[in-house]
Amino acid sequence: MGGMVLMAGLLSVGCGGAVANVEEQSDLGTREDALPACGGQQYERIFYAEPEHITEIGTWLCFCGDSSAYVYGRSSAYYEYTYKSYCAAAPADPR
Repeated sequence: MGGMVLMAGLLSVGCGGAVANVEEQSDLGTREDALPACGGQQYERIFYAEPEHITEIGTWLCFCGDSSAYVYGRSSAYYEYTYKSYCAAAPADPR
């Protein structure tokens, strides 16, 4: 009997947090998350799942002339740069 009361209680409460309203969720087709800025640099930044840098989980690529990075996978606190350099400033227009 006690088990049935417990089960009925769980079924009426649910097994998790609040359910998100479907209408409030963003449409992925129109969503624009901020991309990391390149800041006048060219680099490849590889992210890892652990501090030992064993499992790659993502990459950011920046190229001179681009204002934001190309993002692949996920980021984490564990990363390294495979290369990094500053981009030359564009020459001034002589007109």
